[in-house]
Amino acid sequence: MTVAEMIKKTRTEANMTQGEYGAKFGVSRQTVSSWENGRSLPDLQMLIDICNTYHVSLDKLLNEDKEFVEKIDFYNKYKKAIRLVGMCLLAGLLIFAIVFINWKITERNMNQAFEMNAEKLGFVKGELYELEKDNVRYRLPNQKLPFLKKDFHVKNSYADFMIEDIEISISIYDGKDFAIEFNHFRSIKGCFDKDSKIEIKENTLNENENIFYNENNEIIEDVLKQLLEIHKNVYRR
Repeated sequence: MTVAEMIKKTRTEANMTQGEYGAKFGVSRQTVSSWENGRSLPDLQMLIDICNTYHVSLDKLLNEDKEFVEKIDFYNKYKKAIRLVGMCLLAGLLIFAIVFINWKITERNMNQAFEMNAEKLGFVKGELYELEKDNVRYRLPNQKLPFLKKDFHVKNSYADFMIEDIEISISIYDGKDFAIEFNHFRSIKGCFDKDSKIEIKENTLNENENIFYNENNEIIEDVLKQLLEIHKNVYRR
């Protein structure tokens, strides 16, 4: 006799409807119907309760219904697997929550530090941060810490000014490299050593521009040094 047959037999012998039988064991009529049709199975504890109520030998029943035993074994393994997956998901969510909270704290601190440092130096916030000083226009990007990153994507600073009819643009990248462009075309590129001294690595200026650069070297490099100081101050944490 199978479990499904046993349930139907005990119910009919007790002259009970499926609803009455279900109420006796705390389940719905539809559940009892599913048990009797083999669409679902009672759990092991429920089966024990039914067997004890109607004096059915559980050992004999399980020996006769091998399919039920296999299904119970499968469901137990399935439940364990689901439980393990659930625990892994919960652990993953917990780890993500910790990482996200730490990042939010870092984001707030870094964004506030950048904004405060820029404002202390006199920058005005707009689409970019801008500062006019000694006929030089200094600019900073409007920085926001990227999602789950520990630092800004780029840490650049810019300065634009004129000498005679030549427009000069200076860019500092990440506090290490720089570029000095003349009329947004040819340029001098280099880096800063550990003592912040200027090292030129590439020069694409033409002859006249080189003469102009040498004549105004002190002014240009002074602006470069001023921009480097701004860069160091604004990007410090």
